[in-house]
Amino acid sequence: MSRYHARITGKDQAALADLVTKHKVTVARHTIEKVHGGYRVDAHATNAQIKALEADGYQVERLEDAEAQGKVRQAETRAQLAAPHALDALSVAAGTGYLDVAQIEAALAAASAAPNDAFTKLIKLPHPTWEKRTCHALKIGKGSAAGRPGIYLLGGVHAREWGSPDILIHFVQLLANAYTTHKPIKIGSRTFKAADIKHVIESKDLYVFPQANPDGRHYSMSTESMWRKNRRPAPAGHSKPQCCGVDINRNYNFLWNFPQYFDPESPIANSTDPCDYEVYIGPAAESEPETKNAVWMFDTYPNIRYFVDLHSYSEDILYNWGDDENQSGHPDMNFQNVAYDGKRGIANDKAYREYIATADKKIAVDLAHEMRDAIKASRGRVYKTEQSMSLYPTAGTSDDYAFSRHIVDAKKAKVFSYTIEWGSPDNPTPFHPPYPEMKQIIDEVTSGLLAFCIAAK
Repeated sequence: MSRYHARITGKDQAALADLVTKHKVTVARHTIEKVHGGYRVDAHATNAQIKALEADGYQVERLEDAEAQGKVRQAETRAQLAAPHALDALSVAAGTGYLDVAQIEAALAAASAAPNDAFTKLIKLPHPTWEKRTCHALKIGKGSAAGRPGIYLLGGVHAREWGSPDILIHFVQLLANAYTTHKPIKIGSRTFKAADIKHVIESKDLYVFPQANPDGRHYSMSTESMWRKNRRPAPAGHSKPQCCGVDINRNYNFLWNFPQYFDPESPIANSTDPCDYEVYIGPAAESEPETKNAVWMFDTYPNIRYFVDLHSYSEDILYNWGDDENQSGHPDMNFQNVAYDGKRGIANDKAYREYIATADKKIAVDLAHEMRDAIKASRGRVYKTEQSMSLYPTAGTSDDYAFSRHIVDAKKAKVFSYTIEWGSPDNPTPFHPPYPEMKQIIDEVTSGLLAFCIAAK
């Protein structure tokens, strides 16, 4: 089934919300822009969905057949892997195509070997995936003094977002090389001093988990390029291929059972249908091995104070919350208060807004701006810094789960949490753009992450 990258214009923002609730279209929610005739968003939709939208009065501009162009990306990746010595070509800086699942694991192992073994450690994650793959993360940090803040970087959650693991492997390779050679890192107009790199590694602990969903990545890169979920087998009685899988970033234990918590009219982009192609939440919160591995990192390394989850696309840096608009005046109006169940998730209403302390919001925004400014220094792209809640709310996501942990259990650390949505809607196959463009994105996001790690205290 073809899925088209498209721009869709509706007469007002309510019509855009209907794209999600009524038409079940995959919308890049932070791409809303006011145009002549209404509001426009970037989206992906099937041919049948597009015909239904046009019949309903929407204007649809088809940009490309995403599946057809995805096959081009797959062929490019296969050609790159078939090149001589491809399995040894683990350097992202020198690479010419996306790393595959095995290369990412090999690059992590290489990063933990000499001469980096004095300040890196390979971490084996405890939960094998549905297809029996074992995942690894990397700890970067020299020293063991008390009070060292931990910074957790996660990638590869959504299968089709091929660039996120490459970004994190490049980040690891660049950082480790700069530390061992005592040299600065220059990206665009921004120079990260050798002294700053030394301070990060010797006073902080970095935890890098670049490939959370290897089963999905392999399937997307080899078979169905637009695949998003993991590869949980389809439940009994569901034979369609789309009935496999769970959206890992709807499976965390934060308002997971969304029908209980959200207004029935909310345009939330979650689904309890196993055959939903995009956002099936799974049979239970944290049901998936990929989710369990991501949570295990928080539980095992309690010094984690900062968290960044890499996704695509829309050139955004998002901070909490995603379930509703923020407010700082009513602490009792929060995700744990059952009095507000059934009222969440409607923008611009007075029934509910999610509480965030003023001081916490300031820290969150200031660090987001650090990333934004460093990204801009790479090649001039300006990522928006904004709250996660936009066209539609979310539940069960990693960033809201991470920040909620200290509220649910006061013994746990407060974790300032972010989602970076890398890449422009103007790119062809924006979830996995041509690699020359992806390398530019890798540089800019790496610059943002370096600035973040230096600024986080």
